[in-house]
Amino acid sequence: MRAYFLILAGLPLMAQTETNISCVERLEIPEYPPLAKAARIAGALTVAVQLGPDSSVGNVSSEWSPQWASVAKMAGIFVPVVEKSLRESKFAKSCAGKTVTLVFNFVLSENPQQGEIRFLYGYPNQFWVTAPIPLVQP
Repeated sequence: MRAYFLILAGLPLMAQTETNISCVERLEIPEYPPLAKAARIAGALTVAVQLGPDSSVGNVSSEWSPQWASVAKMAGIFVPVVEKSLRESKFAKSCAGKTVTLVFNFVLSENPQQGEIRFLYGYPNQFWVTAPIPLVQP
């Protein structure tokens, strides 16, 4: 299943200048890694995407929120899926050379909606990837 998030031109100007979110034309939302879901690993990952001269994804640097850093770094599960989704996303040609900062929050939910993974957007550059907590069979 592929999910895309379209950035609308009507976002407030403040969000556009602080985060360069206006540079994102189409963002493919990463999937919750099955291994992370099974291991019940969650966390918030901040990524800085350096755009190349043709607005393609160049360097991607990431940093975990402090409360999740030790668990998430050991797992090493989320960064590859986030980088893959960013490389499949589309950025505005006018943003060549700029850096776009995005925050991906991976959350496990106790109240899943029909067992599906959900994607949410929050002002100005926050994205939530929510998956149901897997049931453990005795």
